Amino acid sequence: MIPITKYQIIDKGGIVCIYHFSLKIQSSPGSESIRFISYTFITKAGVVLKISPLITRSYHVDLFQNFMKEIENEGHEVMAFSLKDNLTKSLIETFKIKNDYYGVHSEKFFYKAISPLYHRISLLQGLNRFDPDLILSVNSLPLAPFTYLFDAPSVVFLDKQLGKKEEHLVFNYSDKIVTPDCYHYDVPKGKHLTHSSYHTLAYLHPNRFTPDDRVLEKLDVDQKEYVVVSFEEKPHLEMDLKEEPLRRRQMIDLVRFLDDHSRVFLDERGLVPEPLEKYIPSIPPRQYLDLIANARLVIGNEPITSSEAGVLGVPWIYVSGSTTYSLEDQELRYEIGSQVYNVEEAEELAEMILTGEVEPDFELSRKHILKDKTDLTNWMLTLVKVFKKFGYLK
Repeated sequence: MIPITKYQIIDKGGIVCIYHFSLKIQSSPGSESIRFISYTFITKAGVVLKISPLITRSYHVDLFQNFMKEIENEGHEVMAFSLKDNLTKSLIETFKIKNDYYGVHSEKFFYKAISPLYHRISLLQGLNRFDPDLILSVNSLPLAPFTYLFDAPSVVFLDKQLGKKEEHLVFNYSDKIVTPDCYHYDVPKGKHLTHSSYHTLAYLHPNRFTPDDRVLEKLDVDQKEYVVVSFEEKPHLEMDLKEEPLRRRQMIDLVRFLDDHSRVFLDERGLVPEPLEKYIPSIPPRQYLDLIANARLVIGNEPITSSEAGVLGVPWIYVSGSTTYSLEDQELRYEIGSQVYNVEEAEELAEMILTGEVEPDFELSRKHILKDKTDLTNWMLTLVKVFKKFGYLK
């Protein structure tokens, strides 16, 4: 069996290619030959797979939904397993995804105390019924440490630095760890695969998404005449945390400050303090992407929403002491967003953007992003086919 680690998946001008690196015969030690295998060739392999994406946050539905649809269209079988919450349920129903909920869903203290173990047991039971060939997850490995019970590799898509406990589980019990090429934290070399993309480009690449401007008519607002604010429901504590998460009072002050300069919509997919509920637009969850695509500015402490804004050509201000490598890349390489560490800095920078004191060419930044980055859904499809073709799957 040829180890999958000898394969690097690259996108060249929109054409997904796989380069196989192997030693040349009768040549100097360490020299390499390159064998090209086209995407079209691999798609004709004709082997039926059973694949299970694990969904622990609502945005994972967006991340996987195009992949699940296309892999099913090719004749494979997909069953997602998700933790149930209202937003996740709404998105799963919107995209008509085949899904099985796992875990316990109760606010009672007793159930919360036993939920981590119960989640794993419930997930194990569901996976045992479906018997997948491949398990996919994002920034965690919900099945760990019981992955050995399945003869199916676990692939984790990682775009942030993990806490020590989660890092131990992912690094030790996953089979492959996939990161953006801008990710610069150590990952076990024998397990590491990289892509030139962001997670948000799995569903917001122009191949996958075209903004629907009808949402503007519905809300009686024009393009670039409003700000979208998004607060993270459960702030993730990263290793590089420099400030405490935004407090409720700070959130309220920030929105009221912005309201003096522009119309404001609050992203209901995240945390919404009660005094700010009047800023929630009357749209379903799926239309928030259309709303973001036409915004003047996106601001808050939700990293996913900031990344969504960046790949759509909308400037973002991320108010947090923690970051993701995708946001860091967007800020330093493409200058389409800025991370600040407190509300005061955020208000000052927002005022400069909204008053036109600073007017960078954000559309040019987006063009550079799309030139450099690949459609992550295509990359996922190719990865699965490479795994099967070269004997990595059962």
